[in-house]
Amino acid sequence: MKYLPSLIAGLFCMSSAVLAAPSQFKHQARNVNCEACHNTAAPVSAAKSKSCMKCHNYEAVAAKTAKMNPNPHDSHAGQLRCTLCHKEHSDSVVYCRECHKNKDDQRFNFKTP
Repeated sequence: MKYLPSLIAGLFCMSSAVLAAPSQFKHQARNVNCEACHNTAAPVSAAKSKSCMKCHNYEAVAAKTAKMNPNPHDSHAGQLRCTLCHKEHSDSVVYCRECHKNKDDQRFNFKTP
């Protein structure tokens, strides 16, 4: 019974064809396995931003989204945890909407990969 969480996490990771979000396929296409981001072959929690930064440079990402207004990677809240918006195993979200709830505010109607 004590191995059940690891078994479930391993099955989740291996069954990505059924459970994967679109961004996960990009990582799989580059042969990025679960351990590369989660530091374990059987992850039980979200990856840390430090893991994302092994491959993605935050300043480069901010520069890539510089023409967006507001730039989600140059937030008044500082450098936010990547997984607040970018979800590997489910649909990504616009975390800004947690506070900026006015649906008529078009500034936050962008797609998060």
